[in-house]
Amino acid sequence: MGGSTLERDRKRERRGWFRGEAAAYRLSFLGLLLVFSALTFAATSSGSASDVARRPRLLTTLLTATGPFTGAVARRGQSCCLASSTRLATWLAPAPAVALLARWLLKGRRGVAGTAGVVLWTLGWFVWLAGGIVSFGHALN
Repeated sequence: MGGSTLERDRKRERRGWFRGEAAAYRLSFLGLLLVFSALTFAATSSGSASDVARRPRLLTTLLTATGPFTGAVARRGQSCCLASSTRLATWLAPAPAVALLARWLLKGRRGVAGTAGVVLWTLGWFVWLAGGIVSFGHALN
């Protein structure tokens, strides 16, 4: 009569953006993106008035998810900044790969495995997005 308890629990988890298994992954990524976007906007807004006027602050902030390439975006793809961002990206690329792999392999798991999946997801994206802030060391000096 109405399906098993497990089926009802699964249907209930699928409803709502902030509920269910995917919500932890979604909220983790969006929280990190929001924080790093704010840091990116602050970094591109600092400096002398002439430097700030030449930077594409809004575009750079919107492209925060590009991680280590954020510095190159801030300098409009200048060749030395792009080269620096590419070198940094080769070191950081495994981080989002681990995040995606953990999400895929640990999907639907509960308990320690489910928590490990969310932790690996969060750490992977944290490292990638932090690469954007690191890239400013070259691009905004």
